[in-house]
Amino acid sequence: MKSMTTKGSRFIDAQGRQVILHGISMVCKDKEKGYIDDWTQTDFLKLKQWGFNVIRLGIIWDGIEPSPGQFNGQYVDNVREMIRLADQYGLYVILDMHQDLYSSLYADGAPAWATLIDNHEYARTDLWSDAYLFDRAVQTAFDHFWNNTPASDGIGLQDHYVSAWRFVVERLRAEPNLIGYDMMNEPFIGSKVEEMVQGMFAAYGEQAAKLTGQLPPNMEELLSVWLDPEKKLQALSLLDSIDVYRQVMHATAPAQVVFERDVLSPFFQKTGQAIREADPDRILFLETNYFSNLGVTSSIQPVVGLNSQPDDQQAYAPHGYDLVTDSDYVHVANSRRIDFIFENHAQTQNRLNMPMVIGEWGAYGESHLAEQACLDVQKNFERLLCGDIYWCYLYPEMDQFSSFNGVCRGFPAAVAGKILSYSYDRNYNRFEMEWDEDAGVDVPTRIYFPDIKAMQSADLMLTSAESGYEWSGLEGSTAGYLCLQHSGGGRRTLRIG
Repeated sequence: MKSMTTKGSRFIDAQGRQVILHGISMVCKDKEKGYIDDWTQTDFLKLKQWGFNVIRLGIIWDGIEPSPGQFNGQYVDNVREMIRLADQYGLYVILDMHQDLYSSLYADGAPAWATLIDNHEYARTDLWSDAYLFDRAVQTAFDHFWNNTPASDGIGLQDHYVSAWRFVVERLRAEPNLIGYDMMNEPFIGSKVEEMVQGMFAAYGEQAAKLTGQLPPNMEELLSVWLDPEKKLQALSLLDSIDVYRQVMHATAPAQVVFERDVLSPFFQKTGQAIREADPDRILFLETNYFSNLGVTSSIQPVVGLNSQPDDQQAYAPHGYDLVTDSDYVHVANSRRIDFIFENHAQTQNRLNMPMVIGEWGAYGESHLAEQACLDVQKNFERLLCGDIYWCYLYPEMDQFSSFNGVCRGFPAAVAGKILSYSYDRNYNRFEMEWDEDAGVDVPTRIYFPDIKAMQSADLMLTSAESGYEWSGLEGSTAGYLCLQHSGGGRRTLRIG
């Protein structure tokens, strides 16, 4: 029996219940550790207590294929140990072929032998992700990958990458809690980004000129603002206007449309077909071009099966980050920009007609100031009924930071039917949910709460309450679940508080 499948816009578990995937990324980028961190039962117990039901587990191409055509079976065995440890604590696993700045030479991802840069030299930037926008070595490495330039053995770089995926899937496909494959983290356009940056800066300059009545700043002036954290934060205030933000982001769209249509979607098709040869069942997770993280509408296309129809087991897995992410100002993320980003993702999900899980969001790190920013994102997950995977796991004590009040939240983990709406307010111990219970799915509905004693003390109203319900705590934690017995089907409502 498959542990997880997709049906329209929903994830469905082995018992037929709709599942809201809610979890965290666990990615080790340290080559000296063999790209596997020393996570133990203590870490996974915390994940369970926090209510997570999935981890996005990073795998690194450099760890899989350290030399052309030579695969590291021990690394994959080490990944298997983590998958099985997750299974002990009731956690699903999505494998994430992770990269940042393309290469293990610059951050993580491709092996050195697969990093072709045409004599360009990589120069570290103060904000690491700015290297995507301005570093020729990083951009050229991506260009060679998308062009499938032959490696030293005469085999194309993409072909090597696809073979690495096949090697992993063939060895791990039997793990019962493994539910799918995220084929590439944040695919990046390469040197064509120059068109996108110029379009974005020019659009911003025009909007700034309208506001100030002065001539638009030139590219050199705009670049100096972008690279200065304090000036950048001041400049971003113009983008508090969603109309302005939409126009600036839209200026990057033409190049992105071509990239996603002509390069990225065919790459996913190629990779997806190779995965399907080894595993016909598990879910293919589709990401978007890097700029869609910021709200540029994606043009990504579904993977198509041998019957020329969209593969019926795939999901949309975009990321969502405000422009202040990775800076010291992550806590001042703009809620209107956040809403805009996720609304664009929802439109793409509707076009693709597949479930959506936000594959990365947050990145609040050790900030004590980011609680409201996090809660603003939480509202979108509830509104869109989508899954979410927080970036990223640090250590068991990361729940001390204020942002965790939005990360660790009450939510319907598994519902015997179709969820219509839900919302959770930790401060007032309130939870509401409406769903159509499926008469043919005669199993309990499970709802997670970080503090079940607080919820138990509040008033509870449940339609068809005579069917029964039960509170169950998680050992060593204030958290637990409310289990609602099946009532035979029909519209149901739960209100607490």
